[in-house]
Amino acid sequence: MNEPLVTATRLTRTYHLGGETVSALREVDIAVARGDFVALLGRSGSGKSTLLNLLGGLDQPTGGSIVVDGRELAGMSATELSLYRRTTVGFIFQSFNLVTSLRAWENVALPLVFQGVGRLERKRRATELLERVGLSKRANHVPSQMSGGEQQRVAIARSLVNNPRMLLCDEPTGNLDTATSEQIMAILRDAHQGGTTLVMVTHDPDLAATYASRTLRMADGQFVHEGAAA
Repeated sequence: MNEPLVTATRLTRTYHLGGETVSALREVDIAVARGDFVALLGRSGSGKSTLLNLLGGLDQPTGGSIVVDGRELAGMSATELSLYRRTTVGFIFQSFNLVTSLRAWENVALPLVFQGVGRLERKRRATELLERVGLSKRANHVPSQMSGGEQQRVAIARSLVNNPRMLLCDEPTGNLDTATSEQIMAILRDAHQGGTTLVMVTHDPDLAATYASRTLRMADGQFVHEGAAA
């Protein structure tokens, strides 16, 4: 097994809703090696997306330790977490989350704006990535001029523009038909083969078995099964 990129110990996340305490994660231990492709399976409410949000620094744990690329995330300041999200992880969501008024290349280049990268360099990098995902002819199209699969490919290109060490994918094919889903997964497989670590939430065990190197099944905020995908 390669050196761990992620090590979490007794990771816990509770929420207070309507006077009740809800345990979304219950003392979870997980290690993700560099270059791994982990699929998180389980029903809605099992804790998959909560874990993904913690790995991405979008949320902070109630208890436990979470170390990514040698840095302890728990207790980081908002500024430190923002820097971590810009430099270490890339996010792919089911809903694409593209800016509707921006062209495809501008959406891809958006993370570079916050790093102070100049416009010409932003456009160069974005154009290269759009070509990589097969959308060079859509560079100047806004989201409303693209299909769902094309929008998801733009979102993937955006997630890769900062050369992240880890991609966090929350149901990346959930809104797509079978053929388009296969196109999206082929792009993610290529990113993985290029050395990027992937953690993907999915409801589809066949998808996990086909593409992931490890599967972790969750229920009630804990892991209940781990296996090597076929």
